[in-house]
Amino acid sequence: MTESKGALRKAALLDAAQQVLVTKGNANAAMRDFAAAAGVRIGHLQHYFPTRADLIRAVLERSLERSLQRLSEEAGLDLGADAAGSLTREDSHRLLTALLHEHSALEDVKMHLEIWALASADQQAAAALRSFYGQYAAHVSSVVRRGRPELSEPELAGVAAAIVSLFEGAAVTRSDIAGLRTEHGDGAIIRAAQWLIHGQEPTQ
Repeated sequence: MTESKGALRKAALLDAAQQVLVTKGNANAAMRDFAAAAGVRIGHLQHYFPTRADLIRAVLERSLERSLQRLSEEAGLDLGADAAGSLTREDSHRLLTALLHEHSALEDVKMHLEIWALASADQQAAAALRSFYGQYAAHVSSVVRRGRPELSEPELAGVAAAIVSLFEGAAVTRSDIAGLRTEHGDGAIIRAAQWLIHGQEPTQ
């Protein structure tokens, strides 16, 4: 099915916003900058995204959707919120390996760092960022539930938060910005996450 003109225009606006964040940084992340990068008037941009926070939220949500799709394809797992069935250590190893690979894209790391910087001084952007991480953690929680069904909801949320923190931190430190990516380090990250997902020391 072909996308509607409105969906294509929104996608183009999101592409332009992401490019501004990656190449120009949060200091140039005003609505006029996003509009100029997309080659449209501010009124056109605001027709789809009334505020900068709305635009940032949409950029993050699209990033998460695309990431989940790629991870599902690479790991061969259903990552939907209602996905059922147990999760083996082999399953989690494939998924975590794919997630580390996903977090190695420098452009994505730069985009998230710029949004973090923007959110530190803009409460509406901060709310959009919290919404993104809430959705991210909810997906991780559904994965952990398949590995540790005995956990309560608060326990699942805690484990999910720990895994998100582990991989988000790794995205920065493993990037070319910090340069701490090593094969042994990646293995340690995966083993730590598997311990959180399965509740026991993995054998890989």
